[in-house]
Amino acid sequence: MKSLVKLLHGLMASLNVIGAIWVLLIMLLITVDVVGRAFFNSPLFGVPEIVKISVVGLVWCQMAHTLKIGAHLRSTILLDRMPRAARRVIEIVSCILGVITFALIVYSGWDTMLEAWRIGEFEGEEPVRVPTSPIRTLVLIGAALTAIQFLVMLVDLIRGKTLHQAEAEF
Repeated sequence: MKSLVKLLHGLMASLNVIGAIWVLLIMLLITVDVVGRAFFNSPLFGVPEIVKISVVGLVWCQMAHTLKIGAHLRSTILLDRMPRAARRVIEIVSCILGVITFALIVYSGWDTMLEAWRIGEFEGEEPVRVPTSPIRTLVLIGAALTAIQFLVMLVDLIRGKTLHQAEAEF
């Protein structure tokens, strides 16, 4: 079980790196577009379409890893004031809801993703049409890995660890 979790965490880290590189590439693309538009009155075609679909893809590439390292925005003003037992119950319920929510994203998006591949779905108009099927697939991979990470955290909480101890191990 532990080796499977490590393998999944390696996949999460790899997708996180891909997402970070993707951010850099999008930044460069936008910069070239702005320079072309401002200085040469010649913007790059399709930049809005590429950026729009890329933001979705890169967010889902990084979602599970961000959860694993505890870097999602989290307000603990009430949680920090609660007794340990109450905090634990809330964390367990949160993990259960996380597993359910992200598993439902995978379930509800599966047929749409398959259909996008089948029909060759695209976003945008000529001259730039961006295929949506790879992004739809990334959304489902990211959601599945996030559901799995919530499950790993849930198991750790049930075994008596705190969320911070579980994060520190990996």
